[in-house]
Amino acid sequence: MKKLFGNTSGLKPDQLRRLEKFFRRRIAPEFLITPEVARELCLAAGEIRRQTGLLIDRRGRIISVIVGDNKRIVIPDLSDYRTAEQRLIGLRCVHVHMNNEALSKR
Repeated sequence: MKKLFGNTSGLKPDQLRRLEKFFRRRIAPEFLITPEVARELCLAAGEIRRQTGLLIDRRGRIISVIVGDNKRIVIPDLSDYRTAEQRLIGLRCVHVHMNNEALSKR
């Protein structure tokens, strides 16, 4: 699925390349996210002034980079991933909030 998803309009080519570089990163499965990837995600979000997120599979591969606006991100369609009743989908979402705002109920 490796795809840059969301509100990418108005981003400069070097900003898009910076976001696409996340697909080359791997995160050890025992970690939610590494400090290096978290730092890069925060720097990228700060530069583009939009909430930015990563979808990471169980193997630690970044399968989607999500760009939102300054208030929210929208998670892409995940129907390609197997789901069963009472089972987890096997993806984790890590994303950056802007402006020191609190976590939402969603």
